[in-house]
Amino acid sequence: MNRGRAETASTRPAPTAADTREELRAPLTVWLLSDGAPGHLSQSRGIIDALATRRAVDVSTLELSVRSTFWRRLGRLLLPQLRDPQTWLRRIYGIAPPSGRPQLIVSSGANTLLANALLARQHRSANVYSGTLKGYDPAAFACVFSVVALGVPCNHVLPLPPVPGELARPLPVPGNGAALIAVLVGGDGAGYVFSDADWRAFADGLGTLARRRGARLLLTTSRRTGAGAEAVLRARLPAELLADAGWWSQAPRRVMRDFLAAAQAIVVTEDSLSMVAESIYAGRPVIAVAPAVARPNANDGAALQGYVERGLLVRSPITGLADAALAARDAPVPDVQAEIADVVLGLLEDAAQR
Repeated sequence: MNRGRAETASTRPAPTAADTREELRAPLTVWLLSDGAPGHLSQSRGIIDALATRRAVDVSTLELSVRSTFWRRLGRLLLPQLRDPQTWLRRIYGIAPPSGRPQLIVSSGANTLLANALLARQHRSANVYSGTLKGYDPAAFACVFSVVALGVPCNHVLPLPPVPGELARPLPVPGNGAALIAVLVGGDGAGYVFSDADWRAFADGLGTLARRRGARLLLTTSRRTGAGAEAVLRARLPAELLADAGWWSQAPRRVMRDFLAAAQAIVVTEDSLSMVAESIYAGRPVIAVAPAVARPNANDGAALQGYVERGLLVRSPITGLADAALAARDAPVPDVQAEIADVVLGLLEDAAQR
């Protein structure tokens, strides 16, 4: 059986230059593996949207939910030796692989790593991942995008994480209307814990900052903020300083992009790296604030510090917000889409020639 497959492969005509050009003109078959987390899905879509600026893509999304953490951990340890992807996909995710063959597999989020590697091995497809490898074998991936160097050959370090195409371009500078500051509010998570004292200091700092700049606030909370924190902010922020506010626990509104577009500057809580990145992409001066208890992991901390060093971000403790500088930003928004497209197209061209 093995000899028959080898003979078939060896006698198959080698692709000509015309074959390769035709393949590169056709829509790319892309499988997006999703664990359901909005931040992970955003990064995967960012990679695909970047590719779509250069090539037509035909995208299928495969929803993944881990059924067995035991088999997933075992699969991570045995990944270099695994040769039966279908069995492992059933054990871990309770799924059978979809029909067809992808040219590219894209994912983000630790729960997608094993499926990404196994499906790429089964179909001999190029595969890319956005994030850190969590101990998985780097040889199982054609490219791993990150914002902090991982020290593995397949790693490509980006200046900012991938975001969907509509978020990746700087927003036009608002006109000469009223001065506005967008405020994006997160909450507990990723090593950050907000107390009532933090929320009181945040509200007071926002009020002082707005008055100092002669500005009003466009404030939106998120599902992580919570009703208690919102109550503190509503009670301490003077109504005359709020141009608009979206309180997620009362009436969820998806206003973040509109607020970023209207504002001259942005304040964001740094517990959400995705909110920080979207703020930077908007092309405004950005201050990221942290509560007293702020313990980001090494990767997140290094990413935030890298943004500061490149002039994309100012960081401040919540208690120092009133005195923080919202100076004009010197560093332009990096063209991350073009960088991603160059890398992924290079991988696909290499794969087509093999």
